[in-house]
Amino acid sequence: WNNFLLPLVVLNSESKYPWPLGIMNYQGEYSTDWQLVLAFITLTILPAILVFVLAQRHIVAGLTAGAVKG
Repeated sequence: WNNFLLPLVVLNSESKYPWPLGIMNYQGEYSTDWQLVLAFITLTILPAILVFVLAQRHIVAGLTAGAVKG
């Protein structure tokens, strides 16, 4: 909610809106442009997937090292 409610109240220019408000702009009252909403969501989740793919080896090594009991 920190990236949604406060900028919605404070900002008056749509060009300065953060991602959640940008996604909201494409959801109209009677219709939704789903192609643009899904493009926004893809661009939002892509960096997290990229970091996971690049750091997967280190993540698995950390999980297995912490799982050793004894």
